[in-house]
Amino acid sequence: MFKQIRLLVVLTLASLWLAGCATYGQGVKQGLELTQQGQYEQAAVAMDKALDAKGNDRLLHYLELGSIQHLAGNYQKSNELFQTAEGIAEDLYTKRVSEMVVAAMTSPRNGPYRGNEFERVYINYYKALNYYLIAANASDKKARDAALEGARIEIRRIDMLLTALENEKGGYQEQADKEQSMFYKLLKIFEKLSGEIIDKDKLVFRQDAYANYMAGLIYENGREYDEARVAYQKAAQLYEQGYNKQYKLDSDMQMQCWFDTIRMMQKSGGWDNEWPQLAQSKLTAAKRDELKEYNRNGHVVVIQHVGMIPERKEMNLLMTADEMAREFVIQPVLTGSEADRQEQLIWFFMLYADKSIIGLLSSLGSPDFANKLAGFATTKRQGIGPMWSVAEGMGLMEAMKGGMRITVPYFPMTSSRVAPSALTVDGKQYPMLRSENLTELALQQNILAASGEIQEAMAREAFKGVTAQKVAGALGGGDLLSFASKLAVAASSSAETRNWLLLPREIRIARVVLPEGEHELTLNNPMVAGGTYTKTVNVQKGEMAVWTVRSFANMPATAAAK
Repeated sequence: MFKQIRLLVVLTLASLWLAGCATYGQGVKQGLELTQQGQYEQAAVAMDKALDAKGNDRLLHYLELGSIQHLAGNYQKSNELFQTAEGIAEDLYTKRVSEMVVAAMTSPRNGPYRGNEFERVYINYYKALNYYLIAANASDKKARDAALEGARIEIRRIDMLLTALENEKGGYQEQADKEQSMFYKLLKIFEKLSGEIIDKDKLVFRQDAYANYMAGLIYENGREYDEARVAYQKAAQLYEQGYNKQYKLDSDMQMQCWFDTIRMMQKSGGWDNEWPQLAQSKLTAAKRDELKEYNRNGHVVVIQHVGMIPERKEMNLLMTADEMAREFVIQPVLTGSEADRQEQLIWFFMLYADKSIIGLLSSLGSPDFANKLAGFATTKRQGIGPMWSVAEGMGLMEAMKGGMRITVPYFPMTSSRVAPSALTVDGKQYPMLRSENLTELALQQNILAASGEIQEAMAREAFKGVTAQKVAGALGGGDLLSFASKLAVAASSSAETRNWLLLPREIRIARVVLPEGEHELTLNNPMVAGGTYTKTVNVQKGEMAVWTVRSFANMPATAAAK
């Protein structure tokens, strides 16, 4: 008995080590809250304490701290941190298979966080933005030119990443051509018959229109007008071909891109026959009138980074074995607040639940059809055919007696949309255009990853369950030890909830032509009713002034704008 109790303690302690104390978002909560309050020095200390610079969270350590230093206006320090993050991300990207073994057998948090495709793009985005702001604040031409060259290097790196991504995944035009083929249309018909309600081809991250637009800004600021034209035109085409629709952005953003493309044609010269035709086909009469005065004056660009990207959360599933049907049965175990439970139910239904009418009809003759009907759309059944005997031989059915806890991540689908924001310049109001929706981008990436994540979770918990069952049997502990081992395995179940949380929910932009001189700008904070930020900008003829704002809930206005 003493041996059994001692082993029970060991298993319990092991389970606590495997499970950890919180999801990623809970672990960095203090650092996030201090950041939102504009207390950057304290936020950096809290984040440094929460994330090990050399452990499995090392990439996030540098991403979150780089974001905090950017907000604090320490652009050079921010770039040093992002430079380290870029190196870590590249190193981990090339070591995917070899470092997955431990995490696959225990918990995703026991493996390094590698980041996803769009997070890698945003490392270079923030580095480019930092250099851009260093150039804007430079006191001499040499320092300004050096900073602008740094920004150009970063946007070229973004272009390399996105070109590789587009070559791998296919561009929007390639996807549109594919959708016209007869085979593709037939495939989609049979996907609907099988219960598939999400067209995953439309969720693939293929390119980034906003990153191309940012490249145009940087090139234009460096007076490289032809390079700026190419970047703006690429952004316009991406927004137009599908980026706007995929990420639910403002439709006027593509017209802004065409407007800036045409301006660069005018400034670089040699396009006198082409730009009037392009203006006629792509711009409204009001925007065409605006062209007449734009390049003769100066203008201001306002970039608003709104809020924080939602955090990934955990949801629990119960997996049991239906020996009569020779199927595994998975059902959600809803926890948390009413909003959390609703999000979990939506996620399970959308991504996992059996929704196929054909599948339901095939169960008509089974003795438990009534039970299957009652659980329709809140149950996932998975048959494994001849592998059932193999699973029995491994001891999986014995380990699953009473059910097995499976934990998977989910991304909130019901996040409320942030209210629109507006810019006021010298008493006149201008809309802020939603140019990037990182929340929607992250949601779609999580949807695409969901199938693989549940398969890994099932395999991981099955491996731990069978292993614990065999250990208990070898020690002759009987039912008590078997029960203790199952408790330990259930307690250790966890999901990958890490993501770069100080990325903004979305990015908004406005460009306003202004005469030379000082102008008073006011921007509302859509996160807080009545919250505003103000800044006085000095506009030079033929030049671009830039104002960047980060809008958080309850953030002091003095801490938000740079």
